[in-house]
Amino acid sequence: MITTTKLLASVAVLVGAVAFGMSAPISTAGAKELKIATFMGPPHFLNRVAFTNLANAIGKATGGETTAKLYASGQLGKGPVQQYKRVVDNVAEISFGIQGYTSSIFPRTMVVAQPGVGTTAVEITNKLWSVYDKFLKSEYTKIKVLGLWSNTPPVLMTRKKLVTKIGDVKGMKLRALDATNIPQMNAWGASGLHIPISGVYDALDKGVIDGVWVAINALFSPWRFSESSKFVTDGLKKPTALFWMAMNKKVWNGLPAKSKAAIDGLTGQQFSVDTAAGWAKPDVVALARAKKGDAGLKYHVLSAAERAKFDAATDKSVEAFLAKSEKRGIPARAIYAAVTKGGS
Repeated sequence: MITTTKLLASVAVLVGAVAFGMSAPISTAGAKELKIATFMGPPHFLNRVAFTNLANAIGKATGGETTAKLYASGQLGKGPVQQYKRVVDNVAEISFGIQGYTSSIFPRTMVVAQPGVGTTAVEITNKLWSVYDKFLKSEYTKIKVLGLWSNTPPVLMTRKKLVTKIGDVKGMKLRALDATNIPQMNAWGASGLHIPISGVYDALDKGVIDGVWVAINALFSPWRFSESSKFVTDGLKKPTALFWMAMNKKVWNGLPAKSKAAIDGLTGQQFSVDTAAGWAKPDVVALARAKKGDAGLKYHVLSAAERAKFDAATDKSVEAFLAKSEKRGIPARAIYAAVTKGGS
């Protein structure tokens, strides 16, 4: 298996290629070229590093029998919501998406996105894979899964005031990670709503929302939320955003055996963990910057007493989510118990 460490060695020569929506020039005559659709711009870590390196590695591992080309910035269709449909319909042979944006397709997976599962991207990614075969696999039968991972759990960013106690969020309009996370905002006394990440900057800038619940690196590149939100509150029990990368099932079935073996060796759990770990590194830097007060930011960690109040409300929202899911025939309590053993 080719690890992230090995793949990163080639990133310097590939960045220019990503900017033009291309992988490295390794294709050969008659090779099958896989289109990789993403909705983020070239500077995003996933495009600049993870997906570019994967595209390059596929060509090398197959000896050019199968190649991959990255189409960034929504070249094959704008926005994140339709990504699943694009790969199922083969608009792109490979696509990347966010389960929370089509949560009705992934009700079992969304249990793992609930607050309390973990505190780091790698921890949650490993827990996601630990229950995949037993509980989640049935949700992915229409696609060939290449990766499933988490990013860093969120912090609360607000525009006009620092949140130090639960009463501070009363009446605020807060952007939740996804529709299943809205009850957490509501349980705090705020008004939760979901906006795709690509629309959050304008919503903050225009005051449509008062704050956003998102990974801390969103303060800086590429989303730049610190331009509107100067207050950061940390220390709450957190949900997470989950992500998938997948190939069209018919395309996968039609690939030569050598290509299938190569792609299987480059993807799966280890690829997912490496992607989660790499994507989390900018969050460490962003956290340090927020604590220092860069960009005029004010960073606050809740007191134990105030965290307990937030978490009590959060726990009620999780219990309501699990109960609702169980009524729909989803083994939500069993899934949640499996990924919260040992607590977080």
